[in-house]
Amino acid sequence: MIAGNDPADARPRIREDIVVGPALIRGSRPIHVIKDPVSERMMTVGAREHFIISRLDGHHSLADITAEYGAEFGRRLDERAWGGVMSTLAGRSLLEGSPPPKAAEPDAGSGPTLLNARIELLRPGPWLEHTAARVAWAFSPVFVLIAMAAAMVACATVALNLGPLFGTATQVWSDPWTGAPALVVLWGVVALHELGHGLAAVRFGARVRDFGIAWRFPLIAPYCAVEEVQVLPSRDRVRIAFAGVFVSLLVLPVALLLWLLAPEGSGLYTFASVLLLFGTFAALINFVPFLKLDGYSMLNHALGTENLARDARSHVLGRLRARFGGAEQPPSPPRPIGFAYVTYATSSVLFHTALTAVLAAWWFTFLDHLIGPWTAAGLLAATAVAIIAVYRTRAVRRRAASDTRHRSTGKEGT
Repeated sequence: MIAGNDPADARPRIREDIVVGPALIRGSRPIHVIKDPVSERMMTVGAREHFIISRLDGHHSLADITAEYGAEFGRRLDERAWGGVMSTLAGRSLLEGSPPPKAAEPDAGSGPTLLNARIELLRPGPWLEHTAARVAWAFSPVFVLIAMAAAMVACATVALNLGPLFGTATQVWSDPWTGAPALVVLWGVVALHELGHGLAAVRFGARVRDFGIAWRFPLIAPYCAVEEVQVLPSRDRVRIAFAGVFVSLLVLPVALLLWLLAPEGSGLYTFASVLLLFGTFAALINFVPFLKLDGYSMLNHALGTENLARDARSHVLGRLRARFGGAEQPPSPPRPIGFAYVTYATSSVLFHTALTAVLAAWWFTFLDHLIGPWTAAGLLAATAVAIIAVYRTRAVRRRAASDTRHRSTGKEGT
């Protein structure tokens, strides 16, 4: 919209259907994710670009925005800068009156590896929205509080009866007719867990791409691919991440009731013991924020960070190189985020070190009886080197792919 002949009086407007997400912290600076619902493209812009886009509402003139931009960032937008901004926005069909956007090309992804692969089984349809509408009561605070109280009772019961439960559950090794159905049911609980993510995604406005089976070494499990959560408020992103483990927790009171009613020593009692013990373990381990599970996602979304693990590691390593290696001091994130980076990175190292030590000791003890101490130690060392090499190669490839996406989705430099 132009109010006069002077280009500075122009009042351009971003398309009304464009969705601009809240600020996320990438490293040390805020970013925003923009969603084009027509082309289904997701674009990333920095704080300066977001400042401009948020004021392209048809009411602010370019002169108004220029003055506000100069006051905020200490730099005026000249005619050349505005030309670049407008051509970029028009080229991405974000402005009203721009040519219709083209559909985004499907993301080929990084492809399957020996450690991670996915097989798509089902695309969501109207059934998912209908199901989410029918179970809307499950998202009410009253139901959530009651269900969590029942789940806590089940977890407390497991803690108080851990020894007997473990002893009974291990009997499935000698009773496959009980162990096999228990394994199938537990695998089904994981499928329901993933469906919970999908229902919450539909409920709060994210998009479910597909359901399928994932190979994540050394496990095979169902998955639900949820996309576009970056444009949702932090609270809704946390809810979507929590929904899966909430479904897992819902199963525990049922397993507890079955365990209490089953005759002790019966196959049904063993079956219930397996469901209660391993169901509790599987649900609670999801809360550990140092594993790439729901607990990590919840913490990441609650803090408003884009990738907590990656950025915490980069922040701490950058500080160490600056202090002890003479490297340039890296940019500082907001104070609470910087504290979260240091705390998370330190705690993660301690957790993974302890976990590795426990697993290595267990495997060494197991192999020592079979092949001797020296062969066992050599086999563990070779395995560790192989795993590190594979993960290192994968991390380099993913970092390169991430850098390519960041360059293509937008840079901050206006």
